[in-house]
Formats: sequence, structure tokens, C-alpha cells
Amino acid sequence: GYHGEGFGAILLFAACHLPDSSIPRYGYVMENLLRYIVGTLERTVADRYVLVCLSGAAARGQIPSFSWMKRCYQAMDRRLRKSLQAVIIVHPTWYVKALVTLSRPFLSPTFSGKVRFAASLRELSRLGPVEPAHVPEPV
Repeated sequence: GYHGEGFGAILLFAACHLPDSSIPRYGYVMENLLRYIVGTLERTVADRYVLVCLSGAAARGQIPSFSWMKRCYQAMDRRLRKSLQAVIIVHPTWYVKALVTLSRPFLSPTFSGKVRFAASLRELSRLGPVEPAHVPEPV
């Protein structure tokens, strides 16, 4: 969705809809998903945007690896990286929090400062306007 109060585009990414890492050819599927995400961002985002990652209702096998997330960020051109205002992770598990915390020294300070956690959808609504209708039912 789009919002006029300085947010620009708000993109929701629901981990509960990702494939489980145990499926055959998981690497191939995730590589094509990476290309799809980056291609969609390039076509969709014209200005500033916020990425909201809904990790609720996702099994551990559905949470992408750190290396995959890093490749996603590196695959974006400079314009997309600069336009990213925040990455909000909703319902983060201890695993996701630990992964982000341990990876901070390896990330740029600019990007690290953009990562935020929201423990609930109510907390997310305080950080930015997200339509409840756009949140998948399992979350």
C-alpha cells in the first residue's frame, strides 16, 4: 500500500507463505524468489518505502537464512537501498532477534539503524499505517 505521511510505499512480506527449507530444490526456489522480490521492488518503488516482515505463524524452516537476506539487500541497486526507510520485523522469534543482533557488526551502520522490531500488530500500527486487511489470516 501507499501512505502520504512520509512513508511512501509500505510493502508487506509474510514469512508464513515462504517455502519450508526441507522442500526439494529449496535453493533454486529461493534464488528465483530473490529475483522476483528485487524485480518487483524495482518496478514498484519510486520513492521512499518501508518493508514490513511478518514473521508470525512461520515455522523455523520458513525463515530465510541470513545469507539469503543479505543477498536480497545486495541485489538491490543503490537507489532502492537509499530509499528504504525502515525494515520492521513483526512477531520476531528469539531466533530472528538473535540472527539480527549477531549480524549487526557485519552490516552497515546505516542499514542496521533501519531495522526495528514490533512485538504485535498493535505495536506495528504505532510505527506505521498498515491496513489490517492486508495482514494474512495466520499472522
